[in-house]
Amino acid sequence: MVSLKHKRILFISNKIKKQHQGGREKLTYLNIKIIKELFNENFFLYEVKKKKINSISDIIFAITGNIDGVSNEEIKKINEIIKKKKINYLYIDGSNLGKLSRKIKSKKIKILTFCHNVEANFFFQKFRIFTNPRNFYIFLVNYFSELQAVFFSDYLVFLNKRDQSLMFNYYLRKKSFIIPMSMQDQFKYFKNSINKSKFIIFVGSKFYGNIKGIEWYINKIVPFINLKTYFIGKDLNQSNFPKSSKVIFKGYVKNLNYWYKKALFIVAPILDGSGMKTKVTESLMHGKHVIGLKEAFVGYEKFENIIGKKCFKDKDFIKSINIYETKRLNYFNLRLRGIFLKNFSNYSMKQHYKKIFNKI
Repeated sequence: MVSLKHKRILFISNKIKKQHQGGREKLTYLNIKIIKELFNENFFLYEVKKKKINSISDIIFAITGNIDGVSNEEIKKINEIIKKKKINYLYIDGSNLGKLSRKIKSKKIKILTFCHNVEANFFFQKFRIFTNPRNFYIFLVNYFSELQAVFFSDYLVFLNKRDQSLMFNYYLRKKSFIIPMSMQDQFKYFKNSINKSKFIIFVGSKFYGNIKGIEWYINKIVPFINLKTYFIGKDLNQSNFPKSSKVIFKGYVKNLNYWYKKALFIVAPILDGSGMKTKVTESLMHGKHVIGLKEAFVGYEKFENIIGKKCFKDKDFIKSINIYETKRLNYFNLRLRGIFLKNFSNYSMKQHYKKIFNKI
């Protein structure tokens, strides 16, 4: 095994908020934590602060890859750090920062780009749903940034095989690795017993896949089930959603553990998206079953029959919820916890990174 003792790595990401709430922020934070553990004092972090596009020159330069805070000034600073710290590995957290890989001057370093999504596909799907010039422009700038990430990185890291194949379809190349969606284990053991709650939960952020999925769920599923559904996440409630006494929007909550513990199980009515769904990994962490549409189970295919029920239409979803309501479910399922620990936890992620750095 290759020793990392004398190797140095520079980790580049967008600026991380102190309260990392979204799935992407949580994954970035965990990537930093794990890689820092591997490299110790030879780990260096540089955060690129996102900036809004305000002028015509910003609009023009965005096409070249100047998005999410990337600029010639930032690139100059990064090159100075690489030279000063004698960096061996450059780890870029997001294919949206692709211009960095093209502009890094040293040929002595290996560049790894972590792909949270296939950004081109993510924004193209958004454009298809919300067709307007602004969304087409966002798709274009992300496509050209990602193009640079693909062709100028030495390796790409994906969350699942679907994204790996999609990236090849868009750009036709790249050496790559797969590290499944992982999370820091935050579960606190408690005395287990039969869960007699009468509600289920949806946990997620405000993005087009979630909003469309929630709208579908309220219209197609809620009228035909008995359980209440709590929707947890900032700004999920939309004015066009029909009102129902069985639908409660809680907004942002500090203590997700409480809601995962009390819920009978989790629903994931996700129609579109990319990457892997944080809510499924969180559910496994808390030993909870998941009922969701097929998009929710991307990357979890090996365990989908154990995790819960993958549904393809509204009738499947309704039937599954009503069946699970009648089961004697514990507050947490040890088998699901075991799947999380072995495959989707900070412990499993660390093993993946050890193997990757041993190969490159």
